[in-house]
Amino acid sequence: MSQVSEAVTLFFAAVLIGALGFEINRRRKLLREVYDVLDKETKHIAAELEHMVKQGMLKPYTGETLA
Repeated sequence: MSQVSEAVTLFFAAVLIGALGFEINRRRKLLREVYDVLDKETKHIAAELEHMVKQGMLKPYTGETLA
């Protein structure tokens, strides 16, 4: 009886660990889809724009309208 109890406990522990791993991967994928809007090809454009802001050629967007 003791061996059956240990086997059942081990099985449920493995299922729990597997479910946690699956959920973590699912959430990481969702966060990447939401926050990784620039892919590898367009990251250089963002870097160049940031460089232009640092040089003073562009002003960063503040949300205020010009009046």
